[in-house]
Amino acid sequence: MKPTLLISCHADTGFKTHRLSIDKSGNYFGHLDNFIGVYAVMQAYFSGKINYGNVRIELTYGEEDGMEGAYKVLKSLHKNDVVIVVDVTGIPTKKDITIEKCSDKRMQHFIKGALDGMSYDLFEDCPDPIADEDESDVYREKLTKVCFLGIPCFGGDYNEGMVSSRPKSAKAAEQAVARIAKAFQKE
Repeated sequence: MKPTLLISCHADTGFKTHRLSIDKSGNYFGHLDNFIGVYAVMQAYFSGKINYGNVRIELTYGEEDGMEGAYKVLKSLHKNDVVIVVDVTGIPTKKDITIEKCSDKRMQHFIKGALDGMSYDLFEDCPDPIADEDESDVYREKLTKVCFLGIPCFGGDYNEGMVSSRPKSAKAAEQAVARIAKAFQKE
């Protein structure tokens, strides 16, 4: 059976209301967890740059409470499948995106090839000072080729309230998703 690439992104939030604005610097400012991840993944989805033969996109639920959606998706995956989780990150970086929890050497090699020339930091672990648990931990229960694609947010705790993010980070995440999908289908 040919492996599948899953792009997983939680679409639920911990907020009762949601606000978004553009600040004086041109950055997004609002309740971004994980609306900005959904935005980036949906931009990639509608770009026409992804051939969906063995690529799946799942917008999950329950990440804020027990990861129920990720556990449901996990049941449909096989041990050779590959997962990229797209979400916010609080890692202080000047790079456009981060790749976190990427400890598998084959996965690192694949990601470095797919994202060649892009602005990103790659970490084997999760140095996010705000939260270190996410859907990637669920998928890792069954799979080894899993990593986290983080969209950097700053100015506070993204789980508690409004934070900022650079629009170029959302665009880079969109581009990274499309490039990863394209590289996966070439393998």
